[in-house]
Amino acid sequence: MEPNNKKPADKTAFLDHEAQSFIASIGRSLSSQDDFDAALSQVIVQITEFLTAAALSIFVVEHPSGDLVLTHATGQVGHKIIGLRLRSDQGVVGWVVKHSEDLIVPYPGLDARFFEGVDEDTGFSTRSILCSPIRDNGHAIGAIEVLNKKEGTFNDDDLELLRAIAQLLAQAITPAA
Repeated sequence: MEPNNKKPADKTAFLDHEAQSFIASIGRSLSSQDDFDAALSQVIVQITEFLTAAALSIFVVEHPSGDLVLTHATGQVGHKIIGLRLRSDQGVVGWVVKHSEDLIVPYPGLDARFFEGVDEDTGFSTRSILCSPIRDNGHAIGAIEVLNKKEGTFNDDDLELLRAIAQLLAQAITPAA
């Protein structure tokens, strides 16, 4: 079965009032905290819960190597994988950063882009993936990846929400010029 990796036709698709309010609260949390890491750690737990997922990870591109470094994570193994490094061409997150495109992967085991090594090392079982690049000036500087929707599958509404959150993260991560 082919994964659904098509982009919605309208990137400004309507988000319901609850999702809009949630995004606004995330933006306020990220911009009003003196301790960005602490704020981000709280925010990613809220995002994981809002999307009814099992886990969430944020990867950033390290320079000059281009490796992807996992900087923040939620879920049962999140604390074990902080600092995880992936090559820039590894996994769904590597593909998302390289192509600067979103992905919904409903069946990772059937997708050649999926890297099983993290699951093998941690005992976690990835059943579905939602991933969006974090962009600065159109260039991917990282990605946010959500794993295992608890009920149903990730959909275009989830993707629109994650895309908006990725934009907020880019603004918060990128130093002011």
